[in-house]
Amino acid sequence: MSPRIDEQNQQIRDARKQQLLEAGAKVFGERGYAGTKVSDIVGEAKLSHGLIYHYFASKEDIYIELAKTAFTTSYEAIRQVVEIGGSPYERLKALTEGIFAHTGESGYFFLIALQTNTSKTVPEEATAISKEYSAKSLELLEQLFHEGQEQGEFIQASPFEQALMYSSMLNGVVFTRLTYPELENFPQVDQILRIFINTR
Repeated sequence: MSPRIDEQNQQIRDARKQQLLEAGAKVFGERGYAGTKVSDIVGEAKLSHGLIYHYFASKEDIYIELAKTAFTTSYEAIRQVVEIGGSPYERLKALTEGIFAHTGESGYFFLIALQTNTSKTVPEEATAISKEYSAKSLELLEQLFHEGQEQGEFIQASPFEQALMYSSMLNGVVFTRLTYPELENFPQVDQILRIFINTR
């Protein structure tokens, strides 16, 4: 078999795997882990039932990969913003704007992350991934708030608690926007950040 045909076959395999993952994200997001069957994912992907086992051994494997994508993507978004130039306030604002801008397209991954953090039925490996990357994300945010306090931009309070409050507020906003999609511009970024700014 020629290298070109091998490459084409690999592209087809990659496309089908991605198709299954996108279908899995939608079904898990809408029905939850416990309420989802392999046949639901296959039906959403519009592929044959046997094909799925060429890529995943079970729905558990699909969920774990989706959970990993959800948490690592979030972590990388935070890491990239925290490590770029600019003042702590400018970086926090850029991060918030980026999260708000992609609420719609990342909605199913947010719901997967939410149920991974709250459900006892999800795979233990997914829960472990959540704990690892959530801790790393909070550590980066804590670092950002600490820098902002040192430079007089943010109020003096526990950087860890400020990071936790910021994360909690954003989770609430994303959930609200998914529930009420007509409120795509609610709240404004400045409304979120105002609580952290040192106005003295």
